[in-house]
Amino acid sequence: MPPAGSDGSGDAPIRRAKPPTEERLWRRALFYLQRFATTRAHLREVLRRRALREARALGLDARGIEARVERVVARAVEAGLVDDAAFALARARRLLERGVSPRSLRVRLREKGVPVETIERALEELADEIGDPSHEAARAFARRRRIGPYRPPEERDAMRQRDLAAFARAGFSYHVAHAILGEDGRESHGDGRNRFGVAPSDRRSR
Repeated sequence: MPPAGSDGSGDAPIRRAKPPTEERLWRRALFYLQRFATTRAHLREVLRRRALREARALGLDARGIEARVERVVARAVEAGLVDDAAFALARARRLLERGVSPRSLRVRLREKGVPVETIERALEELADEIGDPSHEAARAFARRRRIGPYRPPEERDAMRQRDLAAFARAGFSYHVAHAILGEDGRESHGDGRNRFGVAPSDRRSR
């Protein structure tokens, strides 16, 4: 099990609390951002959590800490180190490619602090790029699970209800699942790549 705080969240036990000055918070932000892409809200929480623990240990005013954290986050955004829209677009593309339904994708991005309107703009942009995100994600889900049109033809009818249930559990509507189950499993777009621009050989290496 990885040690606490190994994800950069700052939850490791503080042996000797240091004053969370603005410069120290900025260095922590840079260190975190060198390792993780994140959102404004998530960076704020990462910095805030540790800084408030240090403030309590040192008897400092929490209100002053909150203001410092906010200034550091604003500085990171202004420097282009944090971009919620870019984060949402990249994460949404990756999740859809992995077969995550838009419904589940929305939940995951909200958990990262991405505003609802930013998520919807990312999905709209992806729709212009790849077509209906629900259908493309469902197709990727079926391909990864080897269900529906990716089963051997002789098994498809017998497994249809089980496959419909799998789609439903993953957050796909009956309409989308029904459409994907009616396909033949061919996904080539001229050069052998799917709508995400990923070739079969690329998928095996991921």
